[in-house]
Amino acid sequence: LGLLTGRWLAQRGAQRLVLASRSGSLVKKTDGEWEALQVSGAAASLEHCNTGEAAHVKRLVALPVPFLCGVWHAAGVLSDKLAMMMDAALVRRVYGSKAHGAWLLQQSCAGLPLAACVLFSSVAALLGSAGQANYSAANCCLDALACRRSASAQAAASLQFGPWGEVGMAVHNAGLEAKLAAGGVGLL
Repeated sequence: LGLLTGRWLAQRGAQRLVLASRSGSLVKKTDGEWEALQVSGAAASLEHCNTGEAAHVKRLVALPVPFLCGVWHAAGVLSDKLAMMMDAALVRRVYGSKAHGAWLLQQSCAGLPLAACVLFSSVAALLGSAGQANYSAANCCLDALACRRSASAQAAASLQFGPWGEVGMAVHNAGLEAKLAAGGVGLL
């Protein structure tokens, strides 16, 4: 999702893009997207950053770029189990990159005049989903953070996306499309 967002931003005139991932590398089968971004005219780089780690976020925000004018947070991890069977480790695993990561970005960027702070939330925050109490709650945290930023006259948007059909976590979830279709939901 980050790579697609980067390409979209480049098409709209972004001059410099820093994409971050927990592994510091691109997901398989995204070479064509990366090449398209490289020839778009925007200077793009890929950085290793686990947004759930404060030191990583501080290092990312301190990169020597002319100025930071926007943050697009698309991190996410799934670790599904029924709520009664969840333990603290499962909640931490999902909260780490998504909710805690968004909060660490907020702390690192709070004093910056960002033109955009976009948080990729999920419809799971609104509708819930069996086995995803941790994921639903983490996305609610993103929605609440965007409300807090807006109330403080800071740029903020939290987008409750449904599952993406070509990229993202839903691609690797066998049978998800049929399960969603039975409930009246399709893939983006």
